[in-house]
Amino acid sequence: MSYRININNIDELLKNIKPSSQYSINSEDNNSLIEANKSIISDDIILFKTQSSMNQNVVVQSNQKVSGLFISIILDGEIVYKDNFLNKKEILKKNDIKIAYINEYDMTTNLDRSSGISIYIKNHFIEQNLSKILDIHSKDFSSLSSITLKNQTSKNIRIANDLYNSSFDGELQNIYIQSKVLELIYNEFSEILNKEENDRKVKLNQDDIEALHKVRNLILLENDFSDLITFSKKVRINEFKLKYGFKQLFNTTIGQLILEQKMTYAKYLLETSEFSISEISYFVGYAHQQSFTNAFVKFFGFPPKDFMKNRKYYY
Repeated sequence: MSYRININNIDELLKNIKPSSQYSINSEDNNSLIEANKSIISDDIILFKTQSSMNQNVVVQSNQKVSGLFISIILDGEIVYKDNFLNKKEILKKNDIKIAYINEYDMTTNLDRSSGISIYIKNHFIEQNLSKILDIHSKDFSSLSSITLKNQTSKNIRIANDLYNSSFDGELQNIYIQSKVLELIYNEFSEILNKEENDRKVKLNQDDIEALHKVRNLILLENDFSDLITFSKKVRINEFKLKYGFKQLFNTTIGQLILEQKMTYAKYLLETSEFSISEISYFVGYAHQQSFTNAFVKFFGFPPKDFMKNRKYYY
């Protein structure tokens, strides 16, 4: 059996979870599907520990504007995330970490029996303490619905387990939790920044440069919106050079260029063709029309139908 939960207001959900108390999301037959505890680390940082204790699969559908960094570490089980804006799926298994900046949720999350912690970091903390991350990714942060900074096995599982197994009671316990959360944030972002610095030093030969130009042409001239693995095979370049060499050569990421081309091509079809919005959303790689519409409005500031001229039908 599979349970489906719709969360339309994440801010409201975050407020409903009271600090140092257990919050449950229940099924219609009153079985507890997801349990969560919240600890306010500071005005800008919130820690959650969550557990999905049912044997049945739980599907959480959420759509909400919320700007900030999210660190999620899976301590047991498996979670599958699908970003409906980008039509991209990510799988997190035991001891994996996902760090992402999220502007707007349109996410489908599949939970089996699993447990883990999540840390939400608001923009003010990022601006004050993670300015280098902001400088490197400012364009992606402002234009993409979300961007994953890291998705791999975490080196901070011991800290994550300490946080998960600790109680949220008492003054000394609060100091302990705050110190552990800040230690985890420091460790993870130090690693990301060191990696970013090393990645900037990627050396490209002439064959690499030609391969990267081929990828750019595939995106811009043929509307090829493949993933990194597929592009890597098509032009015979390794994924490392493809990802970081592309950004070094063209001063943009493949994901950003694909988004721009998707939206530009969609706008062209809206203005010049007789295809419906549903058909156009499919052409540019969106499984759901609403996800396409949300991405289009975020990119251009206007809904798709505003660009349609002399149409017989809109939808």
